[in-house]
Amino acid sequence: MYLAPCPKPPFQQKPLFSAQQLSALKLIDEAMGGQVRVFANVSVAQLMTLNPKLSKSQRELASQQLYGEALDFILCSPHDLKVRATVLLAESGLSKKEQRKQQQFWHALRAAGLPVIELCARNWPSPSELRSEILTACKAPSPAPQASTRLGTARVEPVFSPLDNEPSIEDNEPVIKISAND
Repeated sequence: MYLAPCPKPPFQQKPLFSAQQLSALKLIDEAMGGQVRVFANVSVAQLMTLNPKLSKSQRELASQQLYGEALDFILCSPHDLKVRATVLLAESGLSKKEQRKQQQFWHALRAAGLPVIELCARNWPSPSELRSEILTACKAPSPAPQASTRLGTARVEPVFSPLDNEPSIEDNEPVIKISAND
């Protein structure tokens, strides 16, 4: 079967990042260098699963968030690609209701054990301030999962616990001790 060539191509390329995302990515790269691998626009469903202990209505609400959201950036260990934190860009111009929904979503991510770093394009931190914030977020212990969180997990998840020493640039990876959540 012969297909006639289309007079116009069916697809057009679009930029992978918005201007705000590109600026944030450059800032993260400058702050962390090769100590983390950065992945952009990662679906929450790739990192989290629904808690089977939730009621049916809670699962439906959580499912909408889980499958409808993407994280701006995830920061991973360069050696084993374990997720260490996420960087989320605060959207300006949101209504109070949308801001509350966004904050609830970010809280649910934190409650599930994922450190969240919020960046606002109006007030970018310096690379050293961002580096400090990322390292602090990775060292902070995760809160205990709560039954009421929308994005909780059924099993006990690892908790990030700090080591006594500061991460070494020579190791090319943040030093993070992983222990079981009690």
